Amino acid sequence: MPSIITLAHQKGGVGKSTIALNLYSYYAQAGLKTAIVDIDPQGSITSFVDFSGSDRFNLVKRTDFKTYADLLQLVQGFEVVVIDTPPYLSKELEEIIKITNLIIIPCKASLFDALAIRQTIEFIEREREKENRKFLSAIVLTMVISGATLQAQTREHLETHGIPIFKTEIGNRVAYAKSLLISGTVLQDDGGKAREEIENLANEILILISNS
Repeated sequence: MPSIITLAHQKGGVGKSTIALNLYSYYAQAGLKTAIVDIDPQGSITSFVDFSGSDRFNLVKRTDFKTYADLLQLVQGFEVVVIDTPPYLSKELEEIIKITNLIIIPCKASLFDALAIRQTIEFIEREREKENRKFLSAIVLTMVISGATLQAQTREHLETHGIPIFKTEIGNRVAYAKSLLISGTVLQDDGGKAREEIENLANEILILISNS
């Protein structure tokens, strides 16, 4: 069975697709047999893969399967599966919860975003109780401005939800947007803080899953 990692948040613009694409690339480059699943109707990842013309992506589109039992069959043989979801709470997310090992909730470093995350957390917890399934959930702070006190305040508020927060934070860096025009991920760049962030987050995720 693969380790299935799902990026989910009811709010758009928090970096879900960017993180999903970079995590996929990190695990694939690390030698793990990895697939990326795009079920976001906006199809950001699908559009990028089509635009890039690259064959290095093991991409599964929403049109490739009818049910999530079918999806589970499609990804058998992979070691890691990264799923990008729509920017809203949906029936599809309910189905994904039945098969996922970890849900990552990206949250921008702002008070408004920290307040908005509550509905996503409550949705996940309801599904956890309903399905009586043990799966992990954790928050990652995104678009963090270096040196800003807002980041610490956001983290402090998020801690009240009792959900783990990754130590690694994703900065508000031009490198993430720029990489899409070049290779798709910051891992293709010559080092830099963005690459370090993705590597650290990817390793934190593996440790969290292996310790569960």
